[in-house]
Formats: sequence, C-alpha cells, structure tokens
Amino acid sequence: MWDYSDKVKDHFLHPRNARVIEDANAVGDVGSIICGDALRLMLKIDPTTEVIEDAAFQTYGCGSAIASSSALTEMLKGKSLKEAEKITNQEIVDYLGGLPPEKMHCSVMGREALDAAIANYHGKSYENSHDDGELVCHCFGVGINKIKKAVWENHLTTVEEVTNYTKAGGGCGSCRMRIEEIIDEVWVDLEKCGVPRPGHVPTPIPSLNVAAAPAGFNSITPVSSIKKDEMSKPEDSPVYNEVMAVLSEVNSGLSEGSSITLKSLKGAHLEVVFAGSIKDGMMKEMTLGFLKQKLTAATGREFTVTVI
Repeated sequence: MWDYSDKVKDHFLHPRNARVIEDANAVGDVGSIICGDALRLMLKIDPTTEVIEDAAFQTYGCGSAIASSSALTEMLKGKSLKEAEKITNQEIVDYLGGLPPEKMHCSVMGREALDAAIANYHGKSYENSHDDGELVCHCFGVGINKIKKAVWENHLTTVEEVTNYTKAGGGCGSCRMRIEEIIDEVWVDLEKCGVPRPGHVPTPIPSLNVAAAPAGFNSITPVSSIKKDEMSKPEDSPVYNEVMAVLSEVNSGLSEGSSITLKSLKGAHLEVVFAGSIKDGMMKEMTLGFLKQKLTAATGREFTVTVI
C-alpha cells in the first residue's frame, strides 16, 4: 500500500480547478489514455503582463495524477510566464508533501503539460519545439531526451527510478539495457559538474567549480581563441570581464564535442553560434538556459542570448 501525504489526499478528494476555462489562451495536452494517463492544462494569460490569471485542468489518470494537476494549477495562479517556466516537477512533489516513488511520473506529466501550454501560448507546437529524440521505450513512447532530462534533474541512478519518473522500461522490459546506458552517459556529465554518483568512484576530471549543466553538454570553444574582429567590440561592455569569466569557467569543465562561439556582446545581450549536439532540440534550450543562469548569477543582471 502506497503512503500518501495528507495534502495529496486532500487534492485528490477535493481537486482545485478541475474545470474548463472557455477563454483559455494557452492549452497543453500531454500523455495518452492508451498508456493510462492524460492531462489537459488550460491557462488564461494576460497578454500585456503575461501573468497567469487563471489555471485549470482535466485529467484521466490515478489519484496522484489528479493531485499533481490540482497542485500545479494552484502554483501557477498569479505567476508570470517567466516564473512559471522555472517550476520543476520536484517543486510540484514538494508542494504536495511528497509522492510515492512509483507515482513520480505524475509530477513529470504536469511539468510537460506546462511546457506544452506555454508553447501553445507562443503559437508553437509542443511536439515540434520539444524533440524527444531517439525512441527508447516503445511500450510507452518515451524518447531519449525525456529520460536524460529526468535523470539529470532528479539524479536518478537506476532503471526502476527512471520508470517511476517516465514510465520508460515499465512494459516489456526490452529497453532496460538502453536505459542503463543512458543513465551512465548522463552521470558522466553530472560528475564533471561535481555531482557525486552514489556507490560509484567519480570519473577523474580536472577540478571544477561549475553549477549543474544540462545533459548532453560536451565543450565550449575557449573564449581566448575567438578573434577580436569577430566580435562587436564586446570589451566596451561594462560586464565584459564577468561574461568572459563565466564562459571560461564553463569551458574548463567540458570535453570535446559540441561548441559555442561568442560573436558579440552588447550590454546584457550575447550573440553566439552553436555547433554539434547542442545545436538543435532540447539540448539547445537547456544550453541556453544554463548560460543565462550562470551569467545572471555572476553579474546580477538578466541576460538574453541569441543563437545565430
């Protein structure tokens, strides 16, 4: 018998916002009734302030799916889109006072529905803007990027944990060996960023002082190798030294493979060129997010980064 918190029981028995928003301008559909879970998240967003004025849901699934969806709508009300984008599946779990390990995928589904709704608000297709990559689990239709993201964000170490978060591996089991390989691949990158893997001897790497970076990161072209005439006089920017230090720090902890080339720095805006595995799909988005996070932490300013 699974142990549910009182808050999970409350949101299951008395779900908040389980209704339809007729004038919703952001709708996200994820999951599949065939697989046992489906969720529609509806948001009413003020187009001027981009503040979420209302949030509601419809779901087909278990009590944990209902509770997670209910909690997410409560968390979203009154937040700006930028604030909403930062919500993680773990924050949904924390809001509920925890979920059984076997039900963690319900919080992940809620986070995916939020991504889908935000993509819909911007006139984009969630499927096109979130490439799931190589199909790993055919039983539940789970791709490699979803598995990598779950392992990276939640520090998962076993196939069973991956199944709990994504359902991958929960069917015929033929993909379990591939999932183990993906776990090992992600942990190589986590170790590079100073995250110790439980029960494993860390992979020998140079000393780092780098915050966690998205799985799939490989390398960033050394800033020192960039020609001055290739940049729009970035040294004129008052944050030039801080930006250069951030890029050098990130570069020092990554191996060969993908690359980022700085083209210009104007105020709090960078223009860069991506190459390799970070050029497209989820890796591109995660790379951009990581760079912005590091730049903001180092300078205290909100940066925009354009890939050209």
